[in-house]
Amino acid sequence: MTNCLKRKRVKILYLLCSMALLVGSTLEASDNPLDMYGNDHTGRNQSFVHPKFGPIFGINIFKLSNFAHDSDAKQNQWNPGSPYYRHCVLPQEGIDTHKAYQRMDELYRENHPDIACKYEVLMAKTEPKIPLITHSVWFTNPFQPRELKDQFLHWYQESCRMNSKDKGWRHILWVQDRNKLPHTTGWLEHRGVEIKEMYKELTDEEFCGLRPQVDHELSQSKFGRAADVFRAIVLYKYGGIYRDIDFEMTRPFTGLALAYDFFAGIEHAYSYPCNAMMGCRPGHPIISKLMEIMRRNLDSSKAPAYVQDSLQKHGDLLHTICATGPVALGVAVKTTILANGATEHGLPIYAQPDGHKDRNIIFPPEVFFNIKDGRSHASFGWHAFATTWLKDGSKG
Repeated sequence: MTNCLKRKRVKILYLLCSMALLVGSTLEASDNPLDMYGNDHTGRNQSFVHPKFGPIFGINIFKLSNFAHDSDAKQNQWNPGSPYYRHCVLPQEGIDTHKAYQRMDELYRENHPDIACKYEVLMAKTEPKIPLITHSVWFTNPFQPRELKDQFLHWYQESCRMNSKDKGWRHILWVQDRNKLPHTTGWLEHRGVEIKEMYKELTDEEFCGLRPQVDHELSQSKFGRAADVFRAIVLYKYGGIYRDIDFEMTRPFTGLALAYDFFAGIEHAYSYPCNAMMGCRPGHPIISKLMEIMRRNLDSSKAPAYVQDSLQKHGDLLHTICATGPVALGVAVKTTILANGATEHGLPIYAQPDGHKDRNIIFPPEVFFNIKDGRSHASFGWHAFATTWLKDGSKG
């Protein structure tokens, strides 16, 4: 009798465990896609689910920007970069500083997310304007290679989680030689990141005439400059979104890829857009102009005086920023905007010969360069500004 009762108890316990597992798996299968946000209640509350592309985050950001005023009022937040950009770079480039920032305000107003990222507009999209690809670059000394630190790998993993492969995203890390980075490449590949070696993937022609510049900067251990040039090359060829390895995507970027042909964000000093985070369609004219500017800046016989002066007065940090970094991107953006006119009635600044019209935008600092954790009502992520390109053997 006792053994019979024991057997019954075991059977009942087995049935209860089986039911619990079945219920658990059913609940897991029916999870709301917005559960990806976890404790990020702002992200959850400001998002909706696209039937094809999954969760889309909608930022809550002011409708009017005042780049013209703020760039002047806040120029001393970071010396020497911001005032040098306003008072040396732009005048030498023949750019009317106030007019350029006014155009950026117009660009923001006419291509604001309330226009470009409206629920009904994005829900009707079947294909993204910007390919669903993230690109990151890690160049290092081949004789003393530096693996990515755990913190960078964590930011990479979280960025991939927010933009998942099952919704069409690809994530690519570009390196010189994967065999020099066994831990980094193995860890990331295990999590779905594609590792691509630049010299094996791209022909000389696909370097857009910039391979000599990339090779030279690498030979001089100027890994930051080489990465600046190379990110423009891959964006021009493939399109997609470039993210620095110290940038964490805290919300899905899908809505931006559906809505815009080009986007970037201005830094907190309201001076120039930062090239640590930017996205575009393949062959975008701003990226074409950026490559043209970098090619000129890296030729000492053609570079403007401000490029060489930046090295003599302020060292490698500002020199790289001016030659290939955010200042070069800022000049490319302003030159393109001024050349192609202001926007009106929500129409974008650049009309293609085939009739395609670009929708481009430069966001205020709150969107990409939130200095806390990138989880405010207006943020898609945050940048750690780790300046790895000036550390561990990198000279600029």
